[in-house]
Amino acid sequence: MVATRHFFLPLSLITATVVMTACERLPFIYTGSDYDADIKLPLIIDAHLPTATTTIDCAALVPNQTVIVKGHSVISQGCDLTKKSIRFELNTSDSSLDCQGAMLSLTANDASKASAITIRPKTDSAINNIAVANCHIDGYGHALHIRQYSNPNQRYARGLIAPAANRALAPSDIRVSNVTSRNSINSGMFVGDHVHGVTFDKVYIQNAGTVGLYLEFGSRDNVIKNSVFVGNGFRNFKPNREAIAVDSSSNNLIEHNRFIHNGAGSVLLYRNCFEHANDPARSNHFKRTESSRDNMIRHNVFQEEPVGVWIASRQSRNLKGFECGAYLIKQTPFTSYHLDSAKDNQVIDNRFEQVEQGIIIEDDNTLVSGNQFAATVDLPISIGSEIREESRAGAIKGTMMKDNVFVDKTTEQAIKIREASKTATLIK
Repeated sequence: MVATRHFFLPLSLITATVVMTACERLPFIYTGSDYDADIKLPLIIDAHLPTATTTIDCAALVPNQTVIVKGHSVISQGCDLTKKSIRFELNTSDSSLDCQGAMLSLTANDASKASAITIRPKTDSAINNIAVANCHIDGYGHALHIRQYSNPNQRYARGLIAPAANRALAPSDIRVSNVTSRNSINSGMFVGDHVHGVTFDKVYIQNAGTVGLYLEFGSRDNVIKNSVFVGNGFRNFKPNREAIAVDSSSNNLIEHNRFIHNGAGSVLLYRNCFEHANDPARSNHFKRTESSRDNMIRHNVFQEEPVGVWIASRQSRNLKGFECGAYLIKQTPFTSYHLDSAKDNQVIDNRFEQVEQGIIIEDDNTLVSGNQFAATVDLPISIGSEIREESRAGAIKGTMMKDNVFVDKTTEQAIKIREASKTATLIK
């Protein structure tokens, strides 16, 4: 045991009451009451956007309209866009959208999967210096989708395979402040391949149909902070995805956030195994070559989750149905295991409460430091992978743990290490 550490989440993000037990793993359905009330963000904050050059007249908008945002735009005050299926697109550099607290939702007969707000260049060329603030979205395919002009498979066919070449075409330097996503069909917010330099500050993502916030392959240098993720990743009432997916994405900072009752867990880091490799018609048909590495996860609170942080979350998972095209370790008629990659990550000064497994580590060189695990955490830390031990990569190595606090558990009870990884694990 070590001295108690201080956590730096705002008080409003720490005082909620959990209303379901972890073992139930049922979807969290938003009711507008209970513990949601004291983590609810204000409709409007000062997002420090540039002075508006254009005002979008709310009264002039018609249902199903797509609005191309020009320059630094602000929606007129008091705008209510519920049940109108309005969509916004930012496609040029040096532009911004301030919704001024406007609420957006779909018409009753709109079953499309289009996004409420899309950031996408008009051609295969990068755009940057973009901001979105004070928008509150219910439904849609994604609340926010940041992506390149062309799909990865199209660039791949043109010979654009190197990560640097793809990042040169991707949107960058983007700020997303005080944006709410509820009940999206797919991910609440999606950062497309090779997009970089996105900052999410004070976002609230709840009941996303799949992942709450997705960092796609090749993306990097993104920040997710001061945000709340509740009840994401339940499909047909079954827990199947996580709050944040870090898929072959690197050098990201995830800090001062709160995670509550998400389907498959809070933050999962992995490398896509080149899913459906024999189907080039898929838009993301592109082999992932980069690891989910050099990410920092610090000063977060994890509550009522099956897993808090999972390093290389697909290392020991049977991926037979994914039809993978890369990194095969072991295969039988009914199983397929592939080498995952999530190296050199840091999990620092977080708090875990009512969590089944706090941190699972299945790749190399992870630093786990200064975390606090309540007595309600079943297994604080797990290290090792039987499947990887059968590959050339061998046992998990280079894990360093220091100054972690385990309430009502000895170190031996709190940390489970596979025999093969024990000599390559340092506990201070």
